[in-house]
Amino acid sequence: MPAHAPLFPARIGLGTWKMGEADSARTREIAAVTHALEVGYRLIDTAEMYGHGNAERIVGAALQSFGVARRAELCIVSKVLPGNASRSGTVSACEASLRRLGCEYLDVYLLHWHGSESFEDTLRGFAELLRRGLIRAYGVSNLDLAELEQWRDAERALGSGTSLRCNQLFYCLQARTIEFDVLPWQRAHGIETMAYSPLGRGELLRHPLLLQIARERGVSAAEVALAWCIRDSDVVAIPKSVHPKRIEENLRASQLQLSTSDLRRLDQAFPPPHSKRPLPMI
Repeated sequence: MPAHAPLFPARIGLGTWKMGEADSARTREIAAVTHALEVGYRLIDTAEMYGHGNAERIVGAALQSFGVARRAELCIVSKVLPGNASRSGTVSACEASLRRLGCEYLDVYLLHWHGSESFEDTLRGFAELLRRGLIRAYGVSNLDLAELEQWRDAERALGSGTSLRCNQLFYCLQARTIEFDVLPWQRAHGIETMAYSPLGRGELLRHPLLLQIARERGVSAAEVALAWCIRDSDVVAIPKSVHPKRIEENLRASQLQLSTSDLRRLDQAFPPPHSKRPLPMI
């Protein structure tokens, strides 16, 4: 595999799933994204699906406060819905996302999940976006091993000279299915992993072992969970929060290195998979 520089400039980014769903929360959500940028977040993940495009508008409003001249400091990721992922639909969807974001390009553009459009058509759309400079790299989200192999077959058939750079997946201590086959395959092919919902659905923040390790290390349970998630250099995590203190806390997880003892105890409490199971998706 050809060597690539790391795709992402940071190990912790800000997720925006569930943003943009209520007009009453818009001001608070813009302030949250703005605060994240001010305290050092440089990776922002969004999608045309989130809030029917409103999450992208919220990110766009925060970017205006951050400063258009500083756009090059950031890595902005968005996603095309499967129903829009034909060749022309992919291009149109990306153009619409850029208008909502107020940006000239996306750093990474993902297929949100596998739908009825062929991978070849989506790749043709990605290729056009690359040629026009509207995206810098492309990836996928929620693809299992069989689908990843189909994607690589499509890349080879098209002979485009570009390749898949990342797969965004549900990954946390409570959801380790990808470690059985998807994660090893991606590592063998130089594909990075974006972990969404890295704090699970909230239970991890109250788990006795995480709370114990957090007390021992002088950090929060969230920092422990996130540090575990990004313990390998080819995984980044994109927790979502609109609470300024939690936003800052999550970012600090990038500086926390868990000990061998910490990792062993976490493995005992949340055993890694020993058989193939369906890939979770939320």
